[in-house]
Amino acid sequence: MYTIARFLQLLGLTIPLLAVVAQLNENISAGKMLGFLVASVLFFSIGQVLQRVSGGSPK
Repeated sequence: MYTIARFLQLLGLTIPLLAVVAQLNENISAGKMLGFLVASVLFFSIGQVLQRVSGGSPK
């Protein structure tokens, strides 16, 4: 579960970078970028909760 939690956190940190790059290249609208940013916060938060539940360290 720790590995899944860390993957979700990494995903939550990667999505905003990709959304900003896509916005700068004018591939997506500002509304879609905001949606991606909200999704990334959710992924990161779920990963944070899972990490705490799993004990906070790899086993």
